[in-house]
Parts: sequence; C-alpha cells; structure tokens
Amino acid sequence: MGWFSKLFRGARQDEEAVSMRAIIPAERAESSFDSANDLPKFQNLGSEIGSLVGRSLRERDRVREAFSPSIPIQDTRLLAGRSKALSSLIRSIQDMKLHVVIYGERGIGKTSLLHVLKGLAKEARYHVAYHSCSDGELFSDVFRAVASEVPLLYHDRFGPSAEESERGGSLADQLPEGNFGVSQFSEALSHLSNTRLLIMLDEFDRSSPGLFRRNVAELIKNLSDRSVRVQLVIAGVAGNLSELIEHIPSIRRNVFSYRVPEMTEDEIGQMITIGERVSGLQFDEDATARIATLANGSPYLASLISQSAGFDAHDRDEDRVTLDNVVRAAKLAADELRLRLAEPSVEAIDRMTADGLERTVLPLVNHAMHSMGRLDTDKLEMFFATPSFPDLARDLTERYGLLQTAFDEREGRYRFREDGIAPYLWIRSTSQNIELAKMITRATR
Repeated sequence: MGWFSKLFRGARQDEEAVSMRAIIPAERAESSFDSANDLPKFQNLGSEIGSLVGRSLRERDRVREAFSPSIPIQDTRLLAGRSKALSSLIRSIQDMKLHVVIYGERGIGKTSLLHVLKGLAKEARYHVAYHSCSDGELFSDVFRAVASEVPLLYHDRFGPSAEESERGGSLADQLPEGNFGVSQFSEALSHLSNTRLLIMLDEFDRSSPGLFRRNVAELIKNLSDRSVRVQLVIAGVAGNLSELIEHIPSIRRNVFSYRVPEMTEDEIGQMITIGERVSGLQFDEDATARIATLANGSPYLASLISQSAGFDAHDRDEDRVTLDNVVRAAKLAADELRLRLAEPSVEAIDRMTADGLERTVLPLVNHAMHSMGRLDTDKLEMFFATPSFPDLARDLTERYGLLQTAFDEREGRYRFREDGIAPYLWIRSTSQNIELAKMITRATR
C-alpha cells in the first residue's frame, strides 16, 4: 500500500471513530470526566466582573475578611486588643518625637500593628513611606526608594507651584546618583518642611546584619541630633531591641522600643466578636473559649483556627460556630502547620511521639511560645523531675535534632530548630487534651 492509500485509510478510520462516538450514549461518553468532579474546587471567584457572585461565595468571603491569618490587618475596625499599644506608639511619635522599634515573636501581629499605625498617621496628615526589608539590600537602594515616595513639594527649596514639583518630582531627585551615605541622606531630609515624615521599615530582621543596620542606627542619631522632621518606625522579629538595632547605647535615648505582647484570652474574645460582626456568624461561648486556649496568646493561631471553624460551619450551612467546628478546625490547623515543617523535623517529631515524649515536652513547648522560642534551664527545671530538663533538652538536641543551643546566649539556653515546631506540637497535642493545655498554661504563667 502506497503512502497515498495509507493516508486516506487513516482518514477513514478517523471518520469511523467519530461515527462510533456519535452513537455512544451521553453518560458513557462523559464517564472519563467523572473523576474531575471529585477534585477540590476554588470556593470563591477571583473576579466579580462579568458574573454574579452567589450568596454562598459572598458569605465565605466575609469569613475570610473577618479572619485573615496570612494577611496583615490594615483596617482599624478589624484590629482587636491593641488599643494600649497604639496609644503608646502614637504618644511616642507625636508628643515625644522619638523613633520607634516594634519587636516580638513571629505571628504576634507586628505588621498588622504597623499598617494600622500607618493608616492613623495618614489620617493625621503625616506623610508615610513604607518599605519591607530583605536580605542583601544596600542603604542607598532602600532609602532612595523611600525618598521617591516623598513629593518634592515638601522640600523647602521648592513648593507646590515649582516646575519640578508640578512635573511630579520627588526627594529622590535631590540625592546623588549611585551609592550615597547616611550624611547625604540626612542632609536631604533636613530640607523637609510643611509635613512630618514617618519612614516605616518592616521585616527589619530580614535585613543584613552589619553595615546596613549600623547605617540605620547612625541615621536615627543624625536625625535626632538635627531635629529633622523625620522619624523611623522599625518592626521585626527579635527578643530584644539590641537584636535589631546595632550600637544601641548611642541612640537609646532617641528610641522608644515596644515589645508586642501575646494576646490575652479577653483580647482573643474581642477578635472573635469583631469577626462575628464582619462574617455574620455567631461563635458559641465554649467555642470562643476553646480557640483562646488553643491559640495560647498567638493572634495568628487564633485567626487561623477561627477562620477554619467559620469555613467549617459555613460549609455545613450553619450560622453558628460550635465546639465541634473548632475541634475540626484545630485538626486542620495542625495538618497545615505540619506541612510547613522541613521533612527532618517531621520525622523527628514522629519518632519522639512514638517514644512517648509528646506530652512530656508540652511545658517546654508552652514556654517557648512565650519567650521568643528560647528555653532557659533555670526557668524550666521546676517542671521536670523525670527526666530532668537538662536530660530532656539533651535528648531533644542530640537524639531527635529538634533543639539547638541558642546562639549568643549564656550556657543552658536552647531553642527549637524551626520556629514552626512549637506551635505545631502545641496545637496537635492540646487539641486532643484541652484540660492538659489549661493546666500547663495556668502553671507556667
């Protein structure tokens, strides 16, 4: 058979295949797609343009708006339990003209506090420049970006009607090309008039230690010494002020440091009350109490469990969040936290659990969640008889690899190898034994 015949023979076979498909019953023809119906689906629409969003999807979005564990709060109406913190920060900026350093544990709400403070400052006609730091950034790159957010009309040598201002010029235009130093940037800032500028540096712990942080400390000193109308507001993960800002003795009198505390059970209750108004759901009293115990002072965990419990109630067509919803949400939260851990940590936790140590380490886990992950022998020995804390810490370090000696700390201090280990162990263990959780938190506070 020649190539021409083969070609048309193939065409006839294709036609026959089409004809056969035409006479197959519809339900049989579509059977190959049945498995797609079992796949998980997005529960909300990415865009409302060109489509009508159903009531169910809107209600789910309201739960997501009410509780957003992975997204910092920016709406002042959604922030719970931080009124005293905001009052202290505003007083330090407004009345005392101090620079501010906000620090604390991961997930404690520093960025949310910073965003709400930014909104309140803008309401008071402050000009605010926000920057999220990252490793390896140069001083000149960061602060050129900051200067580009400051309109040139605030420069005392220009004005709103100046040609450069009308063209949309910024303070960055007054900086030299290429790299520049602290003194040059301080000089540019000294010409600000008719406004007060807040420079907010978030995620400061991610910035490179060494020269960059020394330059920021020097900038704080220069601005303070010259009474420039600029204040820095810095936020980052740290156990104390010195971990974020280097050469602190020279600028201590110019800085207000604020450690963001854990939330109390009443404050977590306020968070849930606000969430009720936004989501339209009602949380039973015992459900709220359980969330507060499981969260153990962490606004991140409180929001995570509240959101999951709200989704669980919504998916069951219920308008009340019950204890059963929270129990299922805690299990889901533990599963999510586990997925974020490195595989060696997961394997080590499973080996430790198989050896019967999970409940034994709970006081240690609770302590870590309230002390920036640090574990101090002197403070923990009272909770351990057999095994003693030094023996347990040695096992968790050498046998399981879950702890490591805390760097730059005195002897007898440890920390978990990963930040996520303590919250995962806490949620997983206490969701199964809530009375044990209450006993431990009462004993260690």
